[in-house]
Amino acid sequence: MTTQNNLLQGTLLAVDTSTSHMSVALARSGAVAGEINSNTEKNHSIHLLPNIKQLLEFAALHPRELNAFAVGVGPGSYTGVRIGVTVAKTFAWTHGIALIPVSSLEAMALGGLEAYYLQQAPHDSGEGSSSTALSLVQQKPGTAWVIPMIEARRGQAFTALYQVTDHRWSCVVPDGIRLMASWTEQLLERAQSEEDVRPERIVFVGETKLHKTVLQSFFDRWHGVSADIPHELRASHLAELGLQLWQEGRVAEPHSLVPNYTQLTEAEANLLAQQKASPASKE
Repeated sequence: MTTQNNLLQGTLLAVDTSTSHMSVALARSGAVAGEINSNTEKNHSIHLLPNIKQLLEFAALHPRELNAFAVGVGPGSYTGVRIGVTVAKTFAWTHGIALIPVSSLEAMALGGLEAYYLQQAPHDSGEGSSSTALSLVQQKPGTAWVIPMIEARRGQAFTALYQVTDHRWSCVVPDGIRLMASWTEQLLERAQSEEDVRPERIVFVGETKLHKTVLQSFFDRWHGVSADIPHELRASHLAELGLQLWQEGRVAEPHSLVPNYTQLTEAEANLLAQQKASPASKE
């Protein structure tokens, strides 16, 4: 087993299957060494293991040489998340390696915010291959909010609020499934409140396509910098977060790890039920 002082010298496999975009990445010595991304829709159960095998063969590694397995635990597709978590638990138990649960939304947020900054200034991609998404977003001045979104249908999204302020990355509002109309109202109120650190920029990332009207309403009323960045979740960002959690000793037992399926709050569930009962609510 890799000791705490040598974690970054170990080998970590990262997998996310929470969306239609399946991603597998390998990190060695603290840096991403390879990644396979594919849009497999409902075929994650068919393609995940072959993609893992392909990535390990490319790196000339046997599964028993892995030291850790980071897995996106959702929220997202119920079946998709369960497939990735089951494979990760099996690998961890079989090979006696560390199992690291990572929020799929946090990986989406990190990658989306990195993509936003690279669009703004492509030459700021970092100092070579040793740069990371976290180092890029944390070096920016001021406060930035990033709201990751994974489509959940009927005006809902799996979403959360992550923040970079004082060069530190953190979760402000935890992952959940929310009605986007009410969620954007809450965000606007919070952003304008003097009780919180006001963000200089607010960036929505991920599966934003079906929520353009709601997001535009938010942008029209928010007077700071804002953006909508369509982004596909990548395991390289999940690996980066997984390495950090691994260093902090935040690992899980294979038998006790469960996916984060999330659910609506009671108030939101009641509102959704009212909307579904109304004839005007048909999509």
